[in-house]
Amino acid sequence: MKFQKLLLGVRFFTVLSFSAWISVLLLIDPDVSGIVGIALFLGTLFSFLAGSVALVLIGLAERFLGEAGASASFYALFRQGFILSAYVVILLGLSRFGVLAWWNALLGFAAALLVELTARRLSARE
Repeated sequence: MKFQKLLLGVRFFTVLSFSAWISVLLLIDPDVSGIVGIALFLGTLFSFLAGSVALVLIGLAERFLGEAGASASFYALFRQGFILSAYVVILLGLSRFGVLAWWNALLGFAAALLVELTARRLSARE
């Protein structure tokens, strides 16, 4: 039952952040609002992507591992969705400011991979 409540909370968070992202997309002009508009856009996009990617990963885990396996790995799957979303939003931010290059994306991917591997190692100790 706890897993279903967590999943319901993630779904609610994702729908709420999607509506916030759509609102920012439709109501804020990035040319007029400047850095604040860009920060709002990227922040709401991050929250929407984090919830969406986490829900996709949880759905795949439920399909292949069953509900018990997905429940056991819920926090790891949510963390992976969070890291992947942060990676995508950082790449979009770098692209917006004109400093994105292939090696930046590669270094960012390596950093995201190191964060995930460190988190796995720390969670395995507990």
